[in-house]
Amino acid sequence: MPATKTKYAQIADASTENEYRGKRTRGGNGIRFDRALFKRHPEFAGEVKAHVIAPGRMVVSVAKLVIERRDPVMQSFLAFLANDIAKAPEGIKPMSPEMARRIDRLVEQVSVSCRESLEEECLL
Repeated sequence: MPATKTKYAQIADASTENEYRGKRTRGGNGIRFDRALFKRHPEFAGEVKAHVIAPGRMVVSVAKLVIERRDPVMQSFLAFLANDIAKAPEGIKPMSPEMARRIDRLVEQVSVSCRESLEEECLL
């Protein structure tokens, strides 16, 4: 295994890099987040919505995200995932560095190309 972190290990460690702090505003009608959040993620500069998923836990998302291409299968999967997360938030666990290493070992010999044509039998 090379000395540099694998991409999956980097994803597992990214949770601290993508963490932003905030405080309730004095009027009590809003939350003020670190400036870094808006610099790194300008999509949150507009209207947002919050979903309470468990006591002390909330997910903030863009209220009107502009999606250029809509994939009905992906939208259905994401809706299923959001529903599952809302029903059982305790099931959400961060990926461990060991799991990232295990994934890397499983796919290290796999070669893929975005330009490679899929055979007809692979299509549904």
